[in-house]
Amino acid sequence: MIKKYFLQILVVLLLILIAWGLYLVGKVENGKNNPIQASIKQTEGDVTPIKLPTAENIDTVFFPVRNWIIPEPEILAKSAIVFNFKQDNTNNVLFKKNAEQILPIASLTKLMTAIIALENYNPEDIIKISKDSVDINGNNGGLINGEELKVKDLLYIMLVESSNDAAMALAGDGTKINFDTFIYLMNRKAQEMNLKNTQFVEPIGLDFLNQSTASEMAIIAKRALNVPLILEILKTPQTTIFSIDKKFIHNITNTNKLLGKIPQLIGGKTGFTDEAGGCMVTISNISNISDNYLITVILGSSQREDDTSKLIDWAQKAWIWQ
Repeated sequence: MIKKYFLQILVVLLLILIAWGLYLVGKVENGKNNPIQASIKQTEGDVTPIKLPTAENIDTVFFPVRNWIIPEPEILAKSAIVFNFKQDNTNNVLFKKNAEQILPIASLTKLMTAIIALENYNPEDIIKISKDSVDINGNNGGLINGEELKVKDLLYIMLVESSNDAAMALAGDGTKINFDTFIYLMNRKAQEMNLKNTQFVEPIGLDFLNQSTASEMAIIAKRALNVPLILEILKTPQTTIFSIDKKFIHNITNTNKLLGKIPQLIGGKTGFTDEAGGCMVTISNISNISDNYLITVILGSSQREDDTSKLIDWAQKAWIWQ
């Protein structure tokens, strides 16, 4: 008798469990009260129209708003970040790929070189170029041993043409600080900015021990771009530089091949070594919005311009901007 009642109870419990399971399946299929399923639908390209901000709810919406119909971009870079910032210091990370991975940064190093140079020299100060600077490996900018140039002009040659000898001259040929002190100041500045994964052993980027992350390079780029002279230089497609005595002329062309090709692009800095691969930092405008900017950082890419173009285009389309 006991066994009979026991079996009856088990059957009732089983029927209750089946009914409860069918109820849950029905809710999942209908997408009711199921944020996980809704998120999956958005990610997989659900074509349900996005409910845009209206006049009634505009004050409660924090822009930008992600448009999940647009998928994440596919890029070749080992590491990347898209960073949105406004003049009121509001910051948003829009995209990350291994953004905390420590990697060589090649000539992106020169952004910090420029920051330290302008913190220790007046743009009109004159520097005499040494043989050691001229003899440095890599892109040299055609500087002449013994010629004299303004700090401002050396910054143009270094940042537009990515000149290694201009970087060496700024770090070691000036009269106010020596080479070792300059490198010390670069690393101290990184510490002051709380960049725990960034280090410099020279001012150029040839050494693979000049390292950072995409996230921290975005912070360095933002600091550099807040210096008007640096921003003006990074915008420059090409220019001509004269030595103080006008004997030597340097015609320089920007290594940033995207200048003039992407309407929103303001400027940027490139880098490449065999160890680092292709590296690139850019700053661009948000379409039709003033005082609202994007910084993209690419590290370790075989297609740095293509990756950067994809990220800029994606950020314009995949986010709803006020």
